[in-house]
Amino acid sequence: MALQGNLEDFDLTDVLQLIHLGKKNGALEIETEKNRAEIYFENGKVVYAKTNESVGEDAIQYVLRWSKGKFMFSPEKTAPQKVMNIPIQNLILDAAKQIDEWKRLEKVIPSIDMLVDFVEEPNVSSEEINLSPDEWKILSLITGEKSIRDIAKLAKFTEFNAAKVFYGLISSGLVRLKKPPEKKEASVEKKEEKKEPKRRRGFFRRG
Repeated sequence: MALQGNLEDFDLTDVLQLIHLGKKNGALEIETEKNRAEIYFENGKVVYAKTNESVGEDAIQYVLRWSKGKFMFSPEKTAPQKVMNIPIQNLILDAAKQIDEWKRLEKVIPSIDMLVDFVEEPNVSSEEINLSPDEWKILSLITGEKSIRDIAKLAKFTEFNAAKVFYGLISSGLVRLKKPPEKKEASVEKKEEKKEPKRRRGFFRRG
């Protein structure tokens, strides 16, 4: 019998465990109304995963938060590349630890696709600011036109770790979120008039 079903009827962690215990080779394809994921296995271990936006462990962590969608396992499919070789139990344990934390982060960061910019006049003095190396790295990449997801990739952070850093920076009143612009084809004139975004890092001092 083919391994397929609906996430409303089957817990995704149980499906992944079944593939792992059976030491299966192939791809688990999961589809929702707005997203799609593929998780590739070799001998029951995850070797590659992707969604519409994420790749690797970020994709796994994201998919494990889905509660709706259809899934199907295709044993004939092979991974386009191998970026990991991790027992699924490790990924499930990590995801379980992060689910509650994500709920807390999402109260401040509803989507990692939102743009980030500096607060023009932070309600805090520069003497009060003592930033960590991770926070400085994140701040150095803010242009006002990049999303949290973009900056996570540039900083080589997981999306979860980047979101944690941004949670602190936003809660401290140093940076703010902006809605991304609607996707429209920019005219040639707008492209020519586009200016380099301003960076306002002079306010901060290294601690």
